[in-house]
Amino acid sequence: MNKIFGYARVSTVDQKLDTQLDTLTKYGCHQIFQDKISGTTSSRPALDDMLSRLREGDTVVVARLNRLGRSLVHIITLVSELASKGIHFKALDLGIDTSTPAGKMILSVFASLAEYERETILEKTKAGQKLAIQQGKHVGRPKGFNQEMFAKVKTATERGMSISEIVKLTGISRASVTRYRRLMGPKMSTAIKQAMALN
Repeated sequence: MNKIFGYARVSTVDQKLDTQLDTLTKYGCHQIFQDKISGTTSSRPALDDMLSRLREGDTVVVARLNRLGRSLVHIITLVSELASKGIHFKALDLGIDTSTPAGKMILSVFASLAEYERETILEKTKAGQKLAIQQGKHVGRPKGFNQEMFAKVKTATERGMSISEIVKLTGISRASVTRYRRLMGPKMSTAIKQAMALN
C-alpha cells in the first residue's frame, strides 16, 4: 500500500507547527515528520528519516513549498530526486502535484529557474573572487570556518542565548562560539556570505 507522508518545518523552537500540522492532517497524511531547525542548516533529522522510508508510489506532502528546503535550488533538487524514484510530491499552498501533467510542467519550470539561480550565484561568486584577488585579499572560506557550526551559533545568538548556553546546547567549543559570534553582524565578511550562499 502506497503511503502519504507529510513534512513540516519551522525555523526555531519558538515557532509553532500547529498550522502546518493541521493542514497535513486534514489532507490525510498517514505519517507526519517535523523539524524545528533553521532552513540554512544542511542536516534535518526528521526530513532525513522521512526520505529513508519512502518507496516508489508514495507521496510527500508539504503545507508550504518553502518548508521543504534551504533554497529554491535545494527544493528542486529534492523534488527531482523524488520524481526519479517514482515518488510524488505535493505543495498544498501552490497547488503543485507532480503526479499530474500540470505539476510536472511546473516542476520543469522551477528546475529551469533553479538552474538560472545556480548560474547567477556562480557568476557573482567568480566575479567577487576575481575582484578580491586583484585587491590582494584572501579568497575562500576563513581558515577553520565550519558553515554548519556557524549556522547553529548564529541561530542560537539570534534567539538571545549566551555563549555558555550555546556551548552547552551545541557542544561547540567556547573558543569557536566566541569566534563565530565575532564574525556575525553587518560586517560579516564577503567570504562567509559567499560560503553560506553556495549551500
